[in-house]
Amino acid sequence: MPTRDEICSAVDAYVKHLASHDVDALVSLFADDAVQHEPMGVHTYRGIAEIRAFDTENAKVDFTVSRHSPITVTGRFAAMQLRVQREGMPDFLSTDLFEFDGNCRIVSLSVVLDPQAHA
Repeated sequence: MPTRDEICSAVDAYVKHLASHDVDALVSLFADDAVQHEPMGVHTYRGIAEIRAFDTENAKVDFTVSRHSPITVTGRFAAMQLRVQREGMPDFLSTDLFEFDGNCRIVSLSVVLDPQAHA
């Protein structure tokens, strides 16, 4: 199982690559059979090809993100909040829940978007 430091490093890398719209680096953090629920309860992307397609389209949107909360870790799970900034909209929060495999790759990502949770 990855250490807390390894998981925190992976989450920070996720935020960095998401903010810079670096799809290749972002997708490299995921296991081949990963699932991404974004937004949770609305859409699920399964496997690297679907996650890459989603992230490629998402990277075309003009937004920035930054970590809004500490990273909390329990075993192979981690959570944190992101501040999302987009022109013409108030900043809002997203809560992201990660599950990692033994190689510290993301096997599950659940994103709870809430444009009414103003940062």
